[in-house]
Amino acid sequence: MIRTVAARRARLLCAALVIVAGSGCHRAAQAARPLLPVLPRIPRDAARFEIDAVDDSTATFRVFESRWVRAGLPAYAVDPTHRDALVARLTITRRDPTSASALVTSQVARVTTDHVLLLTPPPTPWWRSPLFWFGTVVGAAGVSVSIR
Repeated sequence: MIRTVAARRARLLCAALVIVAGSGCHRAAQAARPLLPVLPRIPRDAARFEIDAVDDSTATFRVFESRWVRAGLPAYAVDPTHRDALVARLTITRRDPTSASALVTSQVARVTTDHVLLLTPPPTPWWRSPLFWFGTVVGAAGVSVSIR
């Protein structure tokens, strides 16, 4: 118990030194790393959509066969020429059969048609997961075998 409290105090002290001094020993930087907040990243399985038109605060894009795109989903505008640098965060406001509109909620730079929208598919419910049903079938088969 004493070691954990002392270790926490040492980490906090090293983190404060790194923040105040702007630099410090390598060990202080390593000790402060777990204390720093982790920024959320855009998942690698995000779908890419080309922006068709941009107004003052909205962007319109075609959704093609993506039935999972719906109002309320978060979207990210990135610049593909600069290694997918984040340009803006958007929220889907409207969905038609062929297109959708997104409202810019925060931006680093102005969104243009040269940028690309990234959307992450919403998670599937547990009852639609094939792994759940596989486990159910195997579990039921195991119970029926053990009863005999």
